[in-house]
Amino acid sequence: MAIRYSKLFDLLENKGMTMYTLRKNKVIGTATLEKMRKGEGHIDDRSIDSLCRFLQCQPADIMEYQEEAQQA
Repeated sequence: MAIRYSKLFDLLENKGMTMYTLRKNKVIGTATLEKMRKGEGHIDDRSIDSLCRFLQCQPADIMEYQEEAQQA
């Protein structure tokens, strides 16, 4: 997947939060968090909106596009 969420986990750490904080506050579900952590599957706009609202940030603060290497 070309979208990476490592910035989200860095932001959480900088704010003294964990994935548990997001689950406890019902920001997004466990399955969605796992997809983001593993870089698998599709994340919908509602999840991005919820994260940005809770963390008071912009989408670029939690995700980035990285072009995937093409296989020969």
